[in-house]
Order: sequence, then structure tokens, then C-alpha cells
Amino acid sequence: MAEIYRAKTFDAGGHAHLVAVKRVLAHLAEDDDFIQMLVDEAKIASVLRHPNIARVYEFARAGGEYFIAMEHVDGKDMRTLLERCRGKKKAMPPEHAAYVAAEVAAALHAAHSAVDGKRRPLRIVHRDVSPSNVIASYAGEVKLCDFGIAKATLSKDNTKTGVIKGKVKYMSPEQALGRKLDHRSDVFSLGSCLYEMLTRMPPFTASNEMDLLIKVRDAKYRPVSDLAPGVPPELEAITDKCLTRSRAHRYQTAAELEVDLRGFLRRYVPNYSRSHLGRYMRKTFAVEIEHELRMLEEYVLADQVSDDVGENLIAKSEEVPAADVPFQPKPTGTRIPAIGRGDFDEGSSQTTLPKGQADDFDVHRAETQILDQGRRPTAKPSAAAILAASAPMPRSKSTTRPPPPPPPRPRTRTQPPPPAPVGDFDEALHNAPTMIIDANRLGRRR
Repeated sequence: MAEIYRAKTFDAGGHAHLVAVKRVLAHLAEDDDFIQMLVDEAKIASVLRHPNIARVYEFARAGGEYFIAMEHVDGKDMRTLLERCRGKKKAMPPEHAAYVAAEVAAALHAAHSAVDGKRRPLRIVHRDVSPSNVIASYAGEVKLCDFGIAKATLSKDNTKTGVIKGKVKYMSPEQALGRKLDHRSDVFSLGSCLYEMLTRMPPFTASNEMDLLIKVRDAKYRPVSDLAPGVPPELEAITDKCLTRSRAHRYQTAAELEVDLRGFLRRYVPNYSRSHLGRYMRKTFAVEIEHELRMLEEYVLADQVSDDVGENLIAKSEEVPAADVPFQPKPTGTRIPAIGRGDFDEGSSQTTLPKGQADDFDVHRAETQILDQGRRPTAKPSAAAILAASAPMPRSKSTTRPPPPPPPRPRTRTQPPPPAPVGDFDEALHNAPTMIIDANRLGRRR
């Protein structure tokens, strides 16, 4: 369907990053249904964020050609690895097969449980889980890719009943019959991949596609132990449960399959990690790694950069889930407690200042005053009462306002405040409410 290129892109800091670019073949670029399938793939993969799913960065049209830019995984797909195993007549070690299957199961569960920006389930079914769509890097990372025929609520292309999409060899029985699929179909397909990794042979083979469809439909295969006697029985049981014809008797979620696979790994190889798979991949493809490094040295970047950055076809789609609104720290208004007449009441109502007045208020330069009614003489108005006189009154049916009380007389040395009760002052100080007062601001409200 496409030519695959290894390309470089640069971030804002000028650092180079490798990406994989799919360049759609010319005769397929004229097929509107095929292009829509690629748009669906890009939309689905672009909303999935998981370490075991290959990222899709962009799907664009430039110079009359279509491109998909996606995450570059420096490694080989499982189909290439299985071909190498068949050439050497030696299957993958069971621990590597179990680890790869567990990582793919984690990716599938993330896709199956994905939701859009409004928390609505996307109901993604990959429908093409096969060795060619699972990539293992030389560092031991495992990535699931190619959601080209995935079924999701984002897809505009609704597959008609009875139409089969996917690789027949790795289909589930219900998929081979053209029935409606759910996430358990992907679990069956992953079981087929695990079977082939353990035995070097796919579970279903035939001389023609029609006979192959019948075998997949019946889900009859040779036991793993017949082809690979050294496979642990526990891992064979996990494979058999994936390949059960009845959906009700399979693993009901990919997460359940992942739990069993990782549990097997903990018992079979307690210290297993992805570095073990990485060493296995580097040893298996040592010659290819050296050749690919030499190829990278032969290519250089062109001095001329095209101004045609292309047309983003993902952004044009109306079905893309709305992105989360970025956090905006600037408030639209500032709320302060409205002090009623008399004592300060923590449960008093609140008022919102207009936006224009809230923007020019500097909270860090405002005066802070502790209001402690017990320390002030009862004959003099309290600070709360003074503030209440300046604060705006609640709206009422009457258009007149009561006259403000007279300002307090300045305190002199002959009128010292009464001393606070000994022993109670510290506690009263810490329990007293604190209020920010800006006299200039309050004056403008009159």
C-alpha cells in the first residue's frame, strides 16, 4: 500500500528525531475509499497514547501525494523475526514470546478502553492483529501499529455485514464469518500470533483461502505441545484459552490475558525484563543492524527545504474528538467576602468584583489587618463596621442608600485600647479571621 521511508524531523530546539513516513502508492491515492481508510487509521492512532502503540503524528497531502508520519521504531516486526526463526529451524524462546504477547495485550486493552474528550467510549477493535503489525525494537520495546482497518466510532467507513477485512490466517472465527466484532476478536488474533511464536507455524494453514476460512471458522488446530514439546504447559494453556472458538470461554479482556502472561513470566523467568528481549533482537539481527547503520551514513539532508508543508487531513475531519481546553490561570474575577454591619461573619455572602477592577488589584501590596472585636472598646465602631460602610450594599427595590456612619475618631495616647485577657490573646490572635483591605479600590465603588 505504501513505500516506507526513514526520515528526520527537527523540534523547536533544533534536535533531530527519526520518524517513519508512509508514502501512499500512486494508484492507491486515487481510491477515495482507501484514502478514507488511511484517514481513519490516522485519527484512531492519533488519539491513542500508550507506550506499546506506535504514535501517528500526521496524515497530510503534499504535492498531490499522501503521507503518514508516524513513530519510528528501530527494530523488526514479528513477521521478519518468525521468518528468521523458521530459517534457523528454531522457535522463539517461550519467555520472549510471552513478553511480546503481554506487551501487545497491554496495547490492545488501551485501545479497547479508549474514550474521547467527552469520556465516550471509542469502541476500537483493531481487526488486524498479526505478526507484521507487531514491532520489537533492538532495545526491547514492543509496539502495536497499523490501525488501518480498525473499527471505531471515529471511522466513517462502516463495514457492511458479511464483508471480511484483515488477514485470514490470524482472524477470529466470528471475523471469518463476517459477523459483528468486539474486543474479544483481537484476543483470538493475538492468540494466533502467540501460537506461531511458540511453534514457528500459524495455527491455521490451508492450500487456498476458502479452505483456510473454514479452518479458522472451526478453530481447530494442532496442540502446541505436538509441535513444540518444550513449551511450558502453563503457557500452552494460556494460548488455548485465547484460541477458543466460543467468545464466552476466551479471555474476556486483553487485560486478563496480560495478567496471566506476566504471572507466567514471574514464575518462569523471575528477573525477566525488556532488556532480555533487546539482547535477543540485537543478536538475531546483528548483520542487519550494521548494514542499516551504514545506510544512514550514506544519506544527507538536502539544502533546499520545500515551502509546501502539506494539508493536514486529520484536522479537516469533523469527527476528531475535541481536545482538552488548556488551563488558563488568569481569573475572570476576584471574590472577596462582603462584610455586613456588626461583627465579621465567616459564613457571610460573597460578591464578585467586575473584571476591570479585579485586574488592577495587587494582592501582594494590599494591607493586611487582623479584626479582633474583643480588643476594641464597645463605644467605638469596629473595623468591620468601618469596612461595611465602604462596601457596596446589597441591591434592593429602593434606589436610595442609607447614609454612611461617621468616620471613627483618631486614637490618642490618652485613650489606649484595653489590654487583652492574659492567656487568651495568643489563641484569639490565631483564631481571628484575616482580610485583605485595599482602601483605594473600595473607594472607587462609592
